[in-house]
Amino acid sequence: MCSGMGSSDAPDQPNSPPEAVHHDWQGSEPPSVAVVEAVAAATDQTPTELPLLQNTLDPDALNALLTGEPGSVTVSFQYAGAVVSASGDGSIKIRIDKDARERDSI
Repeated sequence: MCSGMGSSDAPDQPNSPPEAVHHDWQGSEPPSVAVVEAVAAATDQTPTELPLLQNTLDPDALNALLTGEPGSVTVSFQYAGAVVSASGDGSIKIRIDKDARERDSI
């Protein structure tokens, strides 16, 4: 389960700090699902409104990287108008890329 989302108005502020959540990778939900849910929450969308994560990266590879040695890796990528940084310690940071969101909506 994810916890600790920032305020819902943060995505509209261009210089706002990234929203952060913490997830227990050892739980029943894989990191790839937690990332999609975190991006959906940060962008005020439902997970089904977002593009497939597999169009951005290999979800199985992401899961394998993040569930290995705790805290030993951080993966950063752009997904659905956000810059995502997910770490093996369970942290997920989401920074809204307004330029990318505007391009995606055209």
